[in-house]
Amino acid sequence: MGEHHHTHHHHKEDGASRFKHKSLAAIRKRKQMAKILKMALLVIAVLMGIVVLLAYTVG
Repeated sequence: MGEHHHTHHHHKEDGASRFKHKSLAAIRKRKQMAKILKMALLVIAVLMGIVVLLAYTVG
């Protein structure tokens, strides 16, 4: 088990770790976008509900 040494010296990033970093950032960005889209959809749904109610009450 003594094979895995956990040392932190920053030699130049190899392709794999750079890729991992990029994909993690992309996942984080996608989650943020999903949250924003969900909020936008919720707002649109609420607005549509209000419009429908207004249309029924006014009309």
